[in-house]
Amino acid sequence: MKELIAGGNTSVPSSILKVKIIAGKAADVSAYRLYDNDKVSGDADMVFYGQKTNDDGSVSLLEEGLTSVFEVNLPKVKASVKKITFALTCDNHDTIQALSKLAIQVECDNEVIIVANVGMSSRAEAALILGELYRRNDEWKFRFIDQGFNGGLKPLAEHFGIEVNGDEAPVAPSSPAPASSSGASSGQSTVNLSKISLTKESPRVNLTKKDDFGLIRVNLNWNQKAESKGFLNNLLSANKSIDLDLGAFVRLKDGEKWVIQALGNTFGYFDSEPYAELQGDDRTGAVTEGEWLHINGSQWKNIDEVLVFAFIYKGVPNWAQTDGVVTIHMPGQGPIETRLTEGQNRNGMCAIARLTNHNGSINIERINQYFSGHKDMDNAFRWGFSWTAGSK
Repeated sequence: MKELIAGGNTSVPSSILKVKIIAGKAADVSAYRLYDNDKVSGDADMVFYGQKTNDDGSVSLLEEGLTSVFEVNLPKVKASVKKITFALTCDNHDTIQALSKLAIQVECDNEVIIVANVGMSSRAEAALILGELYRRNDEWKFRFIDQGFNGGLKPLAEHFGIEVNGDEAPVAPSSPAPASSSGASSGQSTVNLSKISLTKESPRVNLTKKDDFGLIRVNLNWNQKAESKGFLNNLLSANKSIDLDLGAFVRLKDGEKWVIQALGNTFGYFDSEPYAELQGDDRTGAVTEGEWLHINGSQWKNIDEVLVFAFIYKGVPNWAQTDGVVTIHMPGQGPIETRLTEGQNRNGMCAIARLTNHNGSINIERINQYFSGHKDMDNAFRWGFSWTAGSK
């Protein structure tokens, strides 16, 4: 393993690499394919939270959070690409110093081959160009850059030649456009960077009425490496992996009510009532994309409310340690996220958010309230289910 200082470089294998960005707080990461002019050729060259892979699959964002992971398939990178640059921008008007720690490392075949630590003292910038993979004499190398950048993701993207849509409304990024073979910037492609974070200060967003909202995908992801001890310790034996479960209460317009969760194997149905279905159960956090709930937006007219929740099936000391985040994706909208950071270890269940049908629109409200269990949460929101002990 080589440890680099700013400006240092070293050769890397021309194979599939993982580039990990490790921070003390959650931040947004991005990667850019650059050409001879050190610019992108179109929005397909940017990989970030709103576009997690590029047009040829050579660069993908696999994980986000305290540790963000890019997979780079160097043999698939087109010959006209000269660099792949990795950057980070802080959330909530933080600075680099507020992250408390920051490092970038490169892995090959699950072995760390390069590590570079960012000096955090007096770093007042809100963004950082961390490092780059670049071609030199028909081989690939990695350089640790550590270059501060004023402003957030928008000016950073524009620095690399991305034309950014300035609209404030949450709109999904445009479909990836093919890069020109010459690498020249076309100036005609735009990408929308809008992401909505639901917080205590801004807990709601309203999505305008549509006949068909399409596939609504709700994702729960968490820190796979947090140590599980203390809470619900009696449920643990040799297996100390964290098990967070995603679920939902669904009420239809005709008054029918459903519970969707892995506990009791009530996974729901997408094409028939209740028009919501849990996509499997990740008991260990080993699935890098976490757990998914799909809601049939073409049937939104038949749905009255969806209450999304998560609970700790196997323990962690507190919700902050899980670094849990729930993100709602749907066609034509930017991602909507809320973080599970406020619960204490005495309460293992979180009511995360609710999606309600208001005259055909979707009102999404952050709840982030914590309860001792299903029945306690049910009573608080007056759903009226009958509860018995369950297992999976």
